[in-house]
Amino acid sequence: MTLGIGLGAPDPESALRIAHMGHANAHQLLGVLAMIEAGLTALAIPHGTGALDAAATELARLA
Repeated sequence: MTLGIGLGAPDPESALRIAHMGHANAHQLLGVLAMIEAGLTALAIPHGTGALDAAATELARLA
């Protein structure tokens, strides 16, 4: 998994892109989202909450 600017977004420098080289599964995606949230929190960067819970709920619904 890699993180980068939001290519194709209206404001790429204000967007975050999560990419992978090949296969990525739900566990990997949840791990990346958790690390992003932990990093934002550790650096005291303002951000919304609930993304990880929403992703887990959606993945459980699809399973």
